[in-house]
Amino acid sequence: MELSLSALPLSPWALAWGALLVALSAAAAGVWAWQATFWQRRGVPTLPMDPLLGHSRDRLLLRVSAGEQFARLYRRLAPHPFGGVFQFLRPTFVVRDPELIKQIMVKDFSHFEERGLFVNEKTNPLSAHLFSLDGPRWRKLRVKLTPTFTSGKMKMMFGLMHGCALELCAFLRDAARRRHVVEMKDVVAKFTTDVIGTCAFGLQFNSLADPDSEFRRMGKAVFEPTLLLAIRQVVGTFIPQIGNLIKFPPKNVSDFFLGAVKETVDFREKNNIKRNDFMQLLIELRNKAELLDDYENTELTGTQNGSVKVNNTQNGTSKDSDDLELTDSLLAAQAFVFFVAGYETSATTMGFALHELAMNLDVQDKLQAEIDSVLSEHNGEFSYESIQKMSYLHKVVEETLRKYPPLPNHFRRCTVPYTIPGTKVRLEKGTRVFIPILGLQMDPAYFPHPHKFDPERFSEENKATRPRFAYLPFGEGPRNCIGMRFGQLQTKLGLAVLLHSYRFTPCDQTLRQVRFEPKAFFTASRGGNWLRLTARH
Repeated sequence: MELSLSALPLSPWALAWGALLVALSAAAAGVWAWQATFWQRRGVPTLPMDPLLGHSRDRLLLRVSAGEQFARLYRRLAPHPFGGVFQFLRPTFVVRDPELIKQIMVKDFSHFEERGLFVNEKTNPLSAHLFSLDGPRWRKLRVKLTPTFTSGKMKMMFGLMHGCALELCAFLRDAARRRHVVEMKDVVAKFTTDVIGTCAFGLQFNSLADPDSEFRRMGKAVFEPTLLLAIRQVVGTFIPQIGNLIKFPPKNVSDFFLGAVKETVDFREKNNIKRNDFMQLLIELRNKAELLDDYENTELTGTQNGSVKVNNTQNGTSKDSDDLELTDSLLAAQAFVFFVAGYETSATTMGFALHELAMNLDVQDKLQAEIDSVLSEHNGEFSYESIQKMSYLHKVVEETLRKYPPLPNHFRRCTVPYTIPGTKVRLEKGTRVFIPILGLQMDPAYFPHPHKFDPERFSEENKATRPRFAYLPFGEGPRNCIGMRFGQLQTKLGLAVLLHSYRFTPCDQTLRQVRFEPKAFFTASRGGNWLRLTARH
């Protein structure tokens, strides 16, 4: 006997639920189809995408790093000056053209001044730092903090950095004597941790002598490549609205930094102690004291007509910034981001530079000859002035930052509806904008043979042959990296001191080809950075 579906008894409820399911499925398919044509309807070039994951499948599955993900999209969108992609089903505008990048970052900055990151001071006090804040609070805080990173302040901190560099050399002298092969990735991270400790907090972290020092453990807790960190950053990037659930940094790290900053500030004020460091500058700013050296008395703000307005300021503040109270938690947030960004980005840059110098011994020889020559003109002493004289060292660092930009993508959020110049393409308020720095800086159109390590790309003659906005490791415009001078100085000083004392060459454990770590927040290599050390003197 045959049984047909039509003969099965179906209750009215079953029929209703079935009809509802069909209707919801049809509605979902319609919404997806409408969303999938989001960029086509706006006349923006796009790419075929995954129905659920958009253009982010490999990133979400942790097959590639964030830099590699957008570098791939950058290449696939060629030759268009821009394109549209999806993170999940979230539309993201990708910019490829250096001239359009200039418009977004500088000329029309007022339309793109926000990053759109999660900030909630009540549940996560350390989230209210300069990198994450938007709107008037970011603007006011930027004005207040700008004077703390001038060349005069860098000179003031140089002695503190140099002391850490000497400890680094002494540590490696012992290590090289024992093994001659050293894992440099961890060593330079300890060095930059100690630099940040003394320059930001006025504390001796002693990370080189004590690998289990508390600040070193806190740094690892924030940025050690783990699956949990990867989940936090991926979810935080794609769905910032649920930032309350992510808990970044972890509560124990947040409590530690809040306590450390409060104790440091209270101790200094109670005992009338002053040091030439970042914490002292923050205390002076909180108390509205006058900072001690000259600096660029300007506030950069975007304007609706597409220009950049420069407002005069006095004593590190402007009328607009006077009503921003620098509370203990706000001070702690700035010290926190200075710590985690300053130690991690400089450490990775130093590590990548040493790897490239070991693999390109002709470049290392030329750099060491320059270091020796400059030191001979400065009584054999490292000083702020002698480091600035090392022009080839600067080129080596710039080329390292080209191949391995610490922050591989810059991102903005459109705050005012914007029409792309020369087109009819209109970006609505809230549109997410990505600038693939790794993609730009590995583009053979701007950097021929991009995988080759060639510091001479940054000679004045060669820089003049390419667009300025094809090289952006520190960003550009009013939201560029405020700590750029500090990061460059500690990186160059650390490299100069090391290369003056040692020659670095590959060993059996040296990775011949760098692979990026998908779980890392900043650009980082998979595995260690093992190199052979030989004393030069």
